[in-house]
Amino acid sequence: MDRLPDDNGVLKADSLGEADSRMQPGTSAKLKRIFRILAGFFLGQGVLQSFNLMIGLYLVRALSVESYAQLGLALGFQQTITTLMDLGVAGTIIPLVGEQAHDKTRVGKYVRAAKHLRDRIFLVLAPLSAIAFLAITSRHNWSYGAQTALLVSVLLALYSSGPLSYYSAPLFLYGRLRDFYLPQSITAGARLISYLALGASGYLNSSVAAIFGALNITINAGILGKKSVTLFSLPETHDPAVNREVIHYVLPAVPAVIFSAFQMQIALLLIGIFGQTTSIAQVAALGRISQLFLILTTFNIVVVEPKIAKLSRDRLLSMYVRLVSLAVALAVLVSWFSFTFPQPFIWLLGFKYEGVRSVVGLSVMTACISYVTNLIWLMNRARKWLFWRGTLLEIVLVLSADILFLLTKGVQTTRNAVLFTLTSALCGLCVHAYITYHGFQKGPRVIAETVVSVNY
Repeated sequence: MDRLPDDNGVLKADSLGEADSRMQPGTSAKLKRIFRILAGFFLGQGVLQSFNLMIGLYLVRALSVESYAQLGLALGFQQTITTLMDLGVAGTIIPLVGEQAHDKTRVGKYVRAAKHLRDRIFLVLAPLSAIAFLAITSRHNWSYGAQTALLVSVLLALYSSGPLSYYSAPLFLYGRLRDFYLPQSITAGARLISYLALGASGYLNSSVAAIFGALNITINAGILGKKSVTLFSLPETHDPAVNREVIHYVLPAVPAVIFSAFQMQIALLLIGIFGQTTSIAQVAALGRISQLFLILTTFNIVVVEPKIAKLSRDRLLSMYVRLVSLAVALAVLVSWFSFTFPQPFIWLLGFKYEGVRSVVGLSVMTACISYVTNLIWLMNRARKWLFWRGTLLEIVLVLSADILFLLTKGVQTTRNAVLFTLTSALCGLCVHAYITYHGFQKGPRVIAETVVSVNY
């Protein structure tokens, strides 16, 4: 078994497979290792999220309503297309590597496959995304300079998000959390200082904020690439067989991923098409509240998913129930607080968004439901519980609810946009709960490399 370098003092060996028993046989040593990983995560993610939260809230307060509407629409569009660009490809690295994380060549093959497929998708979707973005922004009579700058930032961020995601996976596999968090925390701090300086000098606007955000993603992608390159052996060319394996793994989930890519930001996009600039800004500002859950969502990706992927079958159910129960309890508590005490959330957003007081509770509850759903989805993905019936059920149920809501209510106001998102979130939670039940009954789906015959 390959021994991994320990530049960060996080792990002495790979975080999967035999390392637990060979290198840390004692219960005490194992608990210390778990504590180091958790401490590294919460410290790193806490610092990074603090910077990102301060950046988001500062932009909400510093930018005019129109300028923040421009930035919010660009970021919402960017998030939607980023999901489409990836299609879950980068997320296949950890589940498909599984217990063979000590094999650097195997890890490199999947990283190479993710890069190859991600680049192919970008070449197809980038021009279509540019046309769609300009079509949406042109109806608001924003300046050509602002539209162009926002489009450039979106395209740059879309391309850079690829290497950021597939170079992060090896760091998660081996518990290299310091290498993952430290560079991003430094660049986030530098971006916050830049925004503060630009705001004080009067040069901060939506275009500048968007460009700086895209450059931040690009810089982070380059740094993480250099940090993770020692953890795998990257082949010079892609392996068609590995590409087919990745495609076959994500294939049942692709329709749902495409659908979810639009669903996550559909309210903002619909408001962008049918609503007023003020409503766009309010919906985008309410979206900032969901950042409060970012540390927990990231914890699920960094810690929970790898843990569930290697967990034995006999321990799976109890762990699954504990994690979901904790998530539900937290969601209920936070939702209750937001309905009872909305004022702290208004303070965070600023006095310009006093008009959203009546929907703060609904918005936070939607974010809570989405967090629980995301936890269930990640654990299902880790166990290879990706089934066509679940994908089709999610699309049919959520789409039916969306169409019914649009026909009966519409999405011209901020309140209706929040209710629209809440309805979709509840449907998604029901579907993924069903997939969990089906997964426990049927077990993981077998991945066959030869099923898809197209040479990619």
